[in-house]
Parts: sequence; C-alpha cells; structure tokens
Amino acid sequence: MSERQGTGAGRDGRPAGGAAAPVEAPARAVPLIPTQAGHVLSGPVPVVPASGVPQQRTPANGDPGEPPATDAASPAYPSHRRQVVALLTAAAVLVSAGGVWAVQQERAARADAARAAQARVDAVRAGVGDELAAARVDGVVAGAAVATVQRAAAGDQARAAVEHASATLASAPQAGDGPRGALQQAIDATSGAVGAPAVSLTTLRTVTAGLAAPEKGVVDAQAAWQAAEDARVAAEEAARAAAAQAAAARAPKATTTRRAPAPARSGGAAAAAPAAPAAAGLPVAGSEGSAGAVGAALNAHRVANGLGELSIVRSGARVEHAMQMAASDSIWHSGTRAGSAKARPEIVGRVSPGDATRMIRAYANSSGHNAQMLGAYSTAYVGVVMHDGWMYTSITFG
Repeated sequence: MSERQGTGAGRDGRPAGGAAAPVEAPARAVPLIPTQAGHVLSGPVPVVPASGVPQQRTPANGDPGEPPATDAASPAYPSHRRQVVALLTAAAVLVSAGGVWAVQQERAARADAARAAQARVDAVRAGVGDELAAARVDGVVAGAAVATVQRAAAGDQARAAVEHASATLASAPQAGDGPRGALQQAIDATSGAVGAPAVSLTTLRTVTAGLAAPEKGVVDAQAAWQAAEDARVAAEEAARAAAAQAAAARAPKATTTRRAPAPARSGGAAAAAPAAPAAAGLPVAGSEGSAGAVGAALNAHRVANGLGELSIVRSGARVEHAMQMAASDSIWHSGTRAGSAKARPEIVGRVSPGDATRMIRAYANSSGHNAQMLGAYSTAYVGVVMHDGWMYTSITFG
C-alpha cells in the first residue's frame, strides 16, 4: 500500500491536517502446497475469486484517484496451478500403477510356488496311494495294518520271482556270460531287498519287476544257442551221410581188425551196457582204447567242479560208433540207440595226439559239452577208439 496525505480527519479516524500515520499492509501468508511424495511447494499465491478473474481493490477512503492494486502475477496463476496439479496427478498415477504391477508380480510368484508345492504333494500321494486309501478311524489313517499285509504279499511275490529266475538261470547254461550275469545281479538285488530289515513297498515291487527283462534275455540267449546246436547236429548228420557214402566207396581198404573189448569201470558197480550192432553199411576202423582212462579224467573234472563221481561203464555200442567215426574221418552223434525208446544225452569228439586228459579238456572248452559232463547223472557209458594217432570217443549219460 502507498502512503497517502489527508486534509482533515476522515471517517476512519485519521487526524485532520498534517501527515497521515503510515499504514503497513498486513503480511500476506504464503500457503504450502502438499505433493504426493511428501514435499511442499511454496510461493506467493494471491487470493483468487471463484470466478477466476482478479478484482480491483476499492480504496479504503473512497478516493477515486487511487489506482486499483493488482498482483502482477495474478493473471498467470490459474494456468500455473493447473500445470502443477496435472503433474502431481500424473506422478501419483504412475506411482500407483507401479505399485499395482509389483503386487501382481508378487501374487503370480506366490501362485507358481503354490502350484509347484502341490505337484510335489501329488507325486508323494501317488507313491503312497494304497496307504492313503486305507480306512480312517477317528480321523487318523489306519494304514499300518494294511501296509504290513501288502509288504508281506510283496515279499512272497519277490521270493517266488527269485526262485523262478534262479530255475531259469540253472536251465540255461549256454546262455552266455552277459545275459546270465545280468540275471544274477537282478536276483541278488531282489533277494537283498526281501531280506532287508526296512525297505519300502515301492522299492520291493520295483526290484521284483526288474527280474523280468534279464530273465527274458537269458531265455532268448539259450534258445539262440539251442537253435545253433540243432543246426550243428543237422550239419553233422549231413556230414555223416556223406562220409558213409565215401566210406562205402573205399570199404575194401578200411581196417576192420578190432581188439576184444575189455570192460572198464570206475566209481560204481553199474553193469556193462549191452552192445548194439553197428549201423548197416557203415565200415569201422581203429582199435579200442581205454574207457577207464577217459572215465577217470571225466570224474576228475566233475570233482574239480564240486560234483560226485559217475559210474564209468565201457559200452560196446559207443565203441562201435567211435570206430565208425574213425573210418569216416569225422565225428557225428549216433542218435537213438538200437532197442531204446529214447536217445541218451551223447557227446562225441576226437583229439590228436590221443590222450584221455586232452580229450576231457576239449569237451570242457565247449559250453554245451561241459554242461552235459557236469549234469545230474549217475552213469557214463564210454567208447574209445585209437586210429592214425587220433582218439575218437563217444560218451552217453544215464
């Protein structure tokens, strides 16, 4: 406000004449403007009427000569205030949107964690489904008795499977080391689980099911060996027929001198097997060797493998067949004995130089022949013939 001089006392009590007392304009209060972040903006904010148009002040004494007092910043203030308010509003919206996004991300992470935990719970429930399905008594799972019964049943099944697999292993000696070793490992694992003091029902069932594949492998390997053996026998039969034809052509040259048979027996008192007549049209050659020496070597091999000795019987039929093989310079199985309804298991072979121990060692090097020598028999019928430095043998078991 500017100072004014009056000529007399006015209605407002000013002294008439002389200098008027200075009047100070009241200090204008500076309002504080709060913001979203907790800060304030300060500055001169004039009072603006609701209409938004600044008004001129009327002189206190009604003197029309006083110019209206106006604030130089008043005309521009409304626009400035709107800008500030708009900025603050936009900042608040952005802060609010960021907070909402963060909350949504946190909720999504919690939902993912909950789903993963539920998946783990479901996997555990699937493994113990039988126990959880047991009847409930007073809200508590009464699964102990059920688990005991199921454990006992699984143990019985595992023991039966082990016995079956062991029988398969014993009946397939020619299946090969690989398949037989795999099945033996599975048998050992299942037996260990059955005998363990504490093993889960799931583990017991798993190791029992693990016997199926290696057992099938042993069966298949044994079948493959048998097929190969059958093919070998067929080839020997074909060779025997061819040898018979060749021998018939040179029959006058064949040696037919035979030494009188002398019975040889070891390890028992079995009676000598009756001699079978030689096959019609097949020449013979060579002289009879010692069935006792070959039988002694055979029994030594059985004892070395933890088995008992066999009764060794010199067989005229085996000698006949060994002489036929010597005459044809080849070996083959003789097949069904004359007068027998069923052929005995037979092994035939030859070695040079002729020696009983060398003969049994040659048989032992063949898995099929070795299995027959170590079979559950009581008697071995042996025929041995020496010809041109070779030892020919034919042995059947009973």
